[in-house]
Amino acid sequence: MTAIIDTDPGIDDAIAILYALRQPDLGIAAMTTVAGNIGLSVTTANALRLAALAGAPTPVHPGAAAPLGREPRPETGIHGNDGLGGVVLADPDRSAEAESAVDCLARRLTEAPENSVDLFCLAPLTNIANLLTSAPAAAARIRRVIAMGGAVEEPGNMGRAEFNLAHDPEAAAIVLHAGLDLTLIPLDATRQFRADAAYLDRLRACGTLAASTCADLIDAYFVQTAHQAKGAESRPLHDPCVPLFARHPELFRIETRNLQVDHDGALVPGPHPIRVAMGVEADALRARLAEGLGG
Repeated sequence: MTAIIDTDPGIDDAIAILYALRQPDLGIAAMTTVAGNIGLSVTTANALRLAALAGAPTPVHPGAAAPLGREPRPETGIHGNDGLGGVVLADPDRSAEAESAVDCLARRLTEAPENSVDLFCLAPLTNIANLLTSAPAAAARIRRVIAMGGAVEEPGNMGRAEFNLAHDPEAAAIVLHAGLDLTLIPLDATRQFRADAAYLDRLRACGTLAASTCADLIDAYFVQTAHQAKGAESRPLHDPCVPLFARHPELFRIETRNLQVDHDGALVPGPHPIRVAMGVEADALRARLAEGLGG
C-alpha cells in the first residue's frame, strides 16, 4: 500500500499522523497540508514537527490557504493558536517542499501504478477538490479515499454540519459527488471513539515518544473540556479513525447511504451512494491505537 495524508494538524490529526507514520504497511509517502483547524503556515509546521518526532523522512507539501471562495474559519477554541493544544514539539529537521500539494498529488498519482495510491483525508477537502478540477486524469488513478467528515444521523459540530465539510462545502461537494472509491467516517462513528484518564496512563506506559506525545495531546482535549474527572472521556478522537480503518476495517460498521453535500456542508439525502461508517468497536480500536503507537 502507498498512501498520502492530507491534513490540517490539529490535535486529533497529530494523533492520526503519529499512528500512521509508525505503520510501515500503510506506506505513507507524503503529507499535504491545508488551512482548516488553524492557518496553513501552522498546519505545515506541525506536520513537519510530527514527521520529525516519528523519525520519518516524510515530505510535506503545503496546499490551499483558504476554502474555495470562502474565508477560513479556524477552530482555535479547541486546538489552540498552535493547533496542538499547547503541546510543544521539537522544531522540524527539514523544511516544507517547494512543490505544492496539488502538484505533489498529481505527480505521485501519475508516476505510481494506477489504483495503487490511497488518500487519507483528515481535513477540509480543498486540496482534493483542486486536484479533481485541475488534474482529473491523475485523480482518476486514485485507488481509494478514506476521509473523516460529515454527520449523517448525528447533529453537526459546526451548525448543521461537521467541521471538515462545513469549512469548505464547495470542495466537499466536488469530492463526495465525484464517484470516487470513497469511505467517509462521520461523527456518527467518531463520537463513539474517546479516551479516559486510564487510557492516557496506558499510552504513557507504552514507553515510546509517539505514545506519550499522544497521551499529552489527548490530555489537551480534556483541558478544553475543563475537567478530567474520574470516568470522564475526552473529545472524540476523530482523525485517528482514518488510518485505523485502513488497517482494521472489520472494526467499523459500514453502510451505503444516498447523500449529497448542501450549501452549508451538511450531508442530506441525495443521488450519490456514499459508504459511511455508522459505528465502531471502540474498545478494540483503542487497543489497536495503543499497539500501533507503542509497538
